[in-house]
Amino acid sequence: MMYRQVADAIRPPRVAYARFPFGQPLGEPGNADQQRVIVEDSLEMLTTATEPGTVEALPYRWRREDYAKIRKDRA
Repeated sequence: MMYRQVADAIRPPRVAYARFPFGQPLGEPGNADQQRVIVEDSLEMLTTATEPGTVEALPYRWRREDYAKIRKDRA
């Protein structure tokens, strides 16, 4: 999900959203590390969300994180 206001309006069961530019909800084209981190965190949220309507903002900022390091630290 790209906008929290939309998530609040349509009230899906669970939402992970990133504050990324419109049209790039998983990150920059060609940045596999960034996309992998976003997908992993979104899937993790599906298993940890206990309340219907949970909306979670992912903590990442556009082009300011070292996603390769994040993935390495998780391994």
